[in-house]
Amino acid sequence: MPAVLVRRGKYSVADPLFVDERRPILVARKLRRGAEAGDLVLVRARERKGSLRGEVVRVIGPSSDPRNVYEALFASIGVSRSFPRGVEEEAEAVAGRSFGERRDLRRLPTVTIDGEDAKDFDDAISILREDGGYRLWVHIADVTHYVDPGGALDRQALYRGNSVYLPGTVAPMLPARLSADVCSLRPHADRAAVTVEISVSGEGEVRGWKVYRSLICSDARLTYEAVDAFLEGRGEIEQPELVRTAFELSRRLKTNAAVRGKLELESREPEYEVDEEGVPVAASMRPSTPARELIEELMILANVCVARELRRRRGAVFRVHERPSPEDLELLAERLAAVGVRVEPTPENLGTIARMLKSRALGYLVLRSIPRALYSPGNVGHYGLALEDYTHFTSPIRRYADVLVHRALLGDELPENLPEVAEHISEREWQSMICERTADEYTLMWLMRDRVGEVFEGTVVSTTSFGLFVEMETGATGLVHASKLPGWWELEPSGVVLSNDEIGASYRVGDRVLVELLDITPLLQRAELRVVKRL
Repeated sequence: MPAVLVRRGKYSVADPLFVDERRPILVARKLRRGAEAGDLVLVRARERKGSLRGEVVRVIGPSSDPRNVYEALFASIGVSRSFPRGVEEEAEAVAGRSFGERRDLRRLPTVTIDGEDAKDFDDAISILREDGGYRLWVHIADVTHYVDPGGALDRQALYRGNSVYLPGTVAPMLPARLSADVCSLRPHADRAAVTVEISVSGEGEVRGWKVYRSLICSDARLTYEAVDAFLEGRGEIEQPELVRTAFELSRRLKTNAAVRGKLELESREPEYEVDEEGVPVAASMRPSTPARELIEELMILANVCVARELRRRRGAVFRVHERPSPEDLELLAERLAAVGVRVEPTPENLGTIARMLKSRALGYLVLRSIPRALYSPGNVGHYGLALEDYTHFTSPIRRYADVLVHRALLGDELPENLPEVAEHISEREWQSMICERTADEYTLMWLMRDRVGEVFEGTVVSTTSFGLFVEMETGATGLVHASKLPGWWELEPSGVVLSNDEIGASYRVGDRVLVELLDITPLLQRAELRVVKRL
């Protein structure tokens, strides 16, 4: 397990990190492997006479360096940026495979649209207007052409489940020879793909689709930033007519999604600027932009068509999201009423309520009331997207679920224990999400390490019996301990209001406050705050 080595008197102690139970582990000097106090290490521990004793199995490096913290986070979920030699060797061996028989789409205008810092490109699009509607091609990297069922690459990809993205670095699901090279849909390079060709009406309704293996050549590597500027009339890009047409269709699809009840919750996803050494130097909150929504809507459409196709196939894996339970919705109603929003949530109107709230903090309450999405061989629909059929098909470079979907589509071998595999990749996805969130919280705090004493605007995002959690304008969340508030405060039964009856005051989820940063410990994701005033 990852830990930080500290001195306690004459003893060396490894304090575990990124785990729920943080029991200290005594480490004898001869078992430290040269690690010094303040170093991040991996330790092997065992119970002995009522305490934990351990030995250092790897020294990662000083805990003051964010890159070492990311390495420890990767280790906490059993992944790394490197691969076993056998996996790398297999990747090199399969990289030179001929494309085989495919439909040749290299003359079709095609682009990729991704973030500026994207390293692998697993989806590309082509689109034409026809018959009062559109013909859309969504091209996805043909990973299964290179990754054989049961091989070293396949076993490693299944174990990892997905790529894990931390600031400025990634633990990929597949080695770079595939993920960033032969499978990546780079511009002006012939690539093996699986294409979904979709006929769509002018109203955004699917008229029909075909799925086949293809050979493509992307004409341009476009970025979200450049496409957004182009759509606002602030710049030029390659393949402008293709982008205009795709944007037009995406707007129709987005409108249709709102009409059918898609659940839209405002989120704050940080993105980072890193220096040449890979150290974060700044963070900002990633906005939802027309270019990002363009790709999102077209990928959802492709996933829907593939899911409908899979209904006819045996052994498919679907992306499922169950409806919230009556008990969870009743609790949500109580919590919203406690913060002054009197509504009766139902599965059908939850999307409307979420749009009405116009508060990210209150949106968190809605999010907590619904189950998380999973992978399953059984198709029960996707509640959040308000779809009867949905799967993940568009990211096989970074998600093993998509590899399984490609195999089901193309008649390749699927594992016999598919329910267990689906459960495993769902769990790996959850672990990766926690890892990424921990990295975000750490990094946002690390960037604030020299700002103790400064005052920030913030929003109360949760309340507990011991205080308020406030999300600051920087994106980091800190605690205002109840001891920093005047008098005696109690958590109301709703769980979203901390009140003081003696002075007739309360803090509710969603309240805006001005807070002072009193202390910060990024490695433990702790920030201590004091309320300066309400806003």
